Amino acid sequence: MTFSFTAGLPALTFFPRSGDAGTQSPDHDTLINVFVALQMIGLIGSVALVLTTTLSSRAPRTPTWQNFFTSWIISTISYSLLLFAGQLRSRDPPFGVCLAQAGLIYGTPSLAAATTFGLVVQIWFSTQSLTAKKIPHERIWTLAILVLPYLVLFSMVLASWVIGSNNPELVKLIGSGMYCHIGPTGALGKVSATIVTILLLPTLVFEVLICVSLRRNWSTFRRMKNSLSIVLRVIIFSVIGVLAIVLSAIFVFSANEDHGASVNIVLALIPVLAVIVFSSQRDIISVWMFWRPREGRTLGSSSSSKTAEQV
Repeated sequence: MTFSFTAGLPALTFFPRSGDAGTQSPDHDTLINVFVALQMIGLIGSVALVLTTTLSSRAPRTPTWQNFFTSWIISTISYSLLLFAGQLRSRDPPFGVCLAQAGLIYGTPSLAAATTFGLVVQIWFSTQSLTAKKIPHERIWTLAILVLPYLVLFSMVLASWVIGSNNPELVKLIGSGMYCHIGPTGALGKVSATIVTILLLPTLVFEVLICVSLRRNWSTFRRMKNSLSIVLRVIIFSVIGVLAIVLSAIFVFSANEDHGASVNIVLALIPVLAVIVFSSQRDIISVWMFWRPREGRTLGSSSSSKTAEQV
């Protein structure tokens, strides 16, 4: 859920690297290849999930769910920009490409955290509906959590591009060679990580509320189709959310900004984990396995139950 689920159930990497990764190691090219490969897996998987749930009536999803994976698409594209521009091995990428990537990388962690928050809030709305509790102004809240992530993204990207344009000497390739950033102070990275933390803390609170609600109303919830898989996804989201907050704290409070390429690779795993968690749902697998006979649909399910099952 991050749930950041990180990537909590929150690369997208939830957090941009603030400082140079230092000198290249003998495994420098291998680490870059692993990093880019994880980004590509996350990108392809996210695109496949969005297209599947958009085009197929057999696997519908809520707008917040679609928003969640759209943020991963934007993030993985941002981290792969040097690859798409043919500058992956260049030690001196063109300024325009480097600035574009740096700005996006400082904005996409906040985007992912905000869409994760939106998804978790939507799940909480659904659990409340199952117990016949009406959320005041739910449509307005839903619209807000759909729009908020892109306002945060636009603000961070614009600020980064302005700073980079006014200080072109600061726009450079990070020491690991994985992407461009605006250094060496790391101020933008710390701001980005702080925003992520601010968004993920209430996300974890809502995840706890979801678990409490499910526990109190288990007799109702257990009658839902795929109830166990929904619970497992909530738990996985929560674990990843804790990881995201811990990593953000490292970026915000660590005096040494040289966290190394290995941290970037760990963060790059987040979208891959999100894809694995959500692509394992039965209705999505059923759509992909088009050669198999369709399963019969259960009639009479309430709209709230259907929404909860689309987690």
